[in-house]
Amino acid sequence: MDQREEQLRQRAYDIWQAEGEPHGRDRDHWELAERQLRETGEAEEPTTADAEVKPAPARRKAAPATIQDDGVTVKPKTRKPRASKA
Repeated sequence: MDQREEQLRQRAYDIWQAEGEPHGRDRDHWELAERQLRETGEAEEPTTADAEVKPAPARRKAAPATIQDDGVTVKPKTRKPRASKA
């Protein structure tokens, strides 16, 4: 692996970690790492300060953090017994 590709891999990994290790965003992280390296013209090894990245805007509506208990108890549905084969 050449030095530039190793820098891209490390930068993308740092971005992924900084965003909380989300699944399915590897291409976004790789492209952001490419842009950052291109803009800075960086030739040396990335530092930990480079990993400080603003998280990308959420694409999906986030699920609620907690589900509140409203005191309602739900009973499981009962199933009818199977008909026996005679």
